[in-house]
Formats: sequence, C-alpha cells, structure tokens
Amino acid sequence: MQYFVTAAETSSISNAAKRLHISQSTLSAAIQRLEQQLGTQLFLRQRAKGIVLTSHGRRLLAQARGMLRSAREFQQYREETKEEVRGHLDIGCFTTLTPFLVPPLVRRMRECHPQLSIRIHEADVDPLHRMLREGACEIALTYNLGLSDELVFTELVRLRPHVLMADSHPLARSGSVRLADLAGEAFVILDLPHTHQLQKQLISQTRSKLPPAAKTTSFETMRGLVAGGVGVAIFNQRVATPMTYDGGRVSVVEILDDVPTISMGVTMMADSRPSRSSRALVTALRSILARSHVETPAATPRRDGALAEGTWARPAPVPP
Repeated sequence: MQYFVTAAETSSISNAAKRLHISQSTLSAAIQRLEQQLGTQLFLRQRAKGIVLTSHGRRLLAQARGMLRSAREFQQYREETKEEVRGHLDIGCFTTLTPFLVPPLVRRMRECHPQLSIRIHEADVDPLHRMLREGACEIALTYNLGLSDELVFTELVRLRPHVLMADSHPLARSGSVRLADLAGEAFVILDLPHTHQLQKQLISQTRSKLPPAAKTTSFETMRGLVAGGVGVAIFNQRVATPMTYDGGRVSVVEILDDVPTISMGVTMMADSRPSRSSRALVTALRSILARSHVETPAATPRRDGALAEGTWARPAPVPP
C-alpha cells in the first residue's frame, strides 16, 4: 500500500521508485498486482504526464493513507510499551519559527531522549498541513492559521507583534510607537501567504501611502533590509541579538496600540493519537517557552486537549 501511495503522490513510477529505494520494475509489478487483486485500474499511464490516478485510485488513496497512518500509530503504540522514548520522529516547523524553536528544542530532546532521532521539515503553513495529511510528519510547530476540520491546533503561546527598525532610525530610541507614527514609513514585507496578510492588516492601520520598500520570503533578509535603512517591518518573533548577517543592527520597538496577538503552537491530525515521542516534544517545547524572556505565563488555558496544559501570553505594553 505504501508503494501505491508514493506513486500517487509523485505521479511518476521512476520518482516513486527512487523515493522507495526499489527498482521501477519492482514498483510497477507491485501496482499491477494490487490492481489485479482489486479488480480495477488505479492509474492511467500517460507518456507525457507520467501516471494519473483514476477515479477508483483517488478513492483508494484516501483510504490507503488512513491505513498507513493506523499502521504507524500501532507501531508507535508498541514503542510506548518501552521505557525510553526512542525511534524516529518527523516534525514540521513553520519557516520563520524554525531558527528560534528548533535548535533549543532538538538540543533539549537530545539531552532527555538520546535514543530518539528527529527529522525536521521546514515549510510554510499550507505545505505543513499537507505533510500532516500525507503522513510525512506527525506534528507541526506553527501558527493558528489556515486550519481545516481534519487538523487540531494546541496553543502554546500568544505572540504580540512589534516594529523592527534600523538602530539608527529616529524612532528606534523611543522604545515604543503608535501605528499612526509610521504613516511616513515604507515597509519591508515578509512575503509568505498568511504572514503577509497579517502584516497587511497592521500596515493598513498606519495610513502609510508608500508602496512596499521590498518584499522577501526570508526572515533574515528582511532584518538585513531593515538594518540597512530600506524600510521598517512588523513582525512577531524576537531575535536574541540585534546584529544582522552583514553587521547591521536592528531595534525592536513596541506597538502601543491595541493590536491582535497571534497564536503559536502545535498542529496534528484530529484523528491521530499523539505518540509518546510527540508528547515528549511538546513537554520540551513548553519548558523552553517557560524559560524564555519573551513569553510569560497566562492564568487561563485557551483550550483543553491531549496536548494542552495551558497557554502563554506576553503582556501588552501599557499606553502612556
């Protein structure tokens, strides 16, 4: 069944064979046997497009993914009977969160669970959700964005946006601004789909009439552009150092207005059972967030669930 799913996902016998580390002839023979056993054609072979699922194949694909997920969960259940957290865990992480969360998280997991191997899949929100549905990763560290009914999100922290400015900017020394103070500023945009929308909402409140100074999909490039005086930026994550790759410096300036926070946490398939490894990962992540100077604990949890034990929030600055 794994052969069938991989072939469907790659739309290519040759690419699927490479991913599975088997020969093309072995894969073709296995798919033909499956079609014979089911008494129906699963793929259409097209010379220019590779292979395409038939209507029967599309229906089987959803069922096959469920069967493979159940098989993985059974294997995880067997592993849970052992005393140690061991084996392999695939985790997804939103691209802008990765440099902040993954290094300390993996370091903590290595200290506590040295027999566990972790593979990190770094991507934007929508590809991460697709990886969860396809079983490429079990758990994803991401924002509460773009969720469908088949996914469940557990909030770990609420992040309040701030303004990034060049250290030499006249407003940088103030430590805080109102969005109206930015009316004459050009903005550097982090051009990721959901992130862009959140930034756009806040920038609209500044009444700035200037076009974006620059757009980039790289968080560190955005910081470098800001440090170079190209523009200012609005973002959620806070870097421990003001230095950029090219030796520039940025300043974090708080927003005095009442602006919405964004939820960060973990996302899993709603019908999946968290493995021992996933629960250990969330425990380690909570510990890291609890020790961070950016987040402080809030009193009331946002939601209950298999992985939820509370929520974290950073208090908003008090306007003068």
